[in-house]
Amino acid sequence: MKIFSNPDVESKYLRLGFAPSDLSFKLSVGNVSVYAVEHLWKGVVLTFESFTSRSMCQYDVSLPEKCSVEQIAGLIYMNISANYRESAGAWKSYFEQLGVPLFQ
Repeated sequence: MKIFSNPDVESKYLRLGFAPSDLSFKLSVGNVSVYAVEHLWKGVVLTFESFTSRSMCQYDVSLPEKCSVEQIAGLIYMNISANYRESAGAWKSYFEQLGVPLFQ
């Protein structure tokens, strides 16, 4: 089953390390997982999820399909640093290892 109807959009998320997981793409670093799915009106919906022994958090963000790989990574990092501060360094290192510049 295809997660995204547009192969160009799918390739952007694969480039960032997302892997198929049920009906979405999933990327996990540290305690935070991000799920990406195609939405008919909203473009792409990213669901951020974190479960630790002391807390739980889940929320959605939507973005247009036309975003570049760098813009997607920047949006993910901004949400991680704002809502999961203890995981921000791990995500920044992850994107740096991929060679994806976050902010230019």
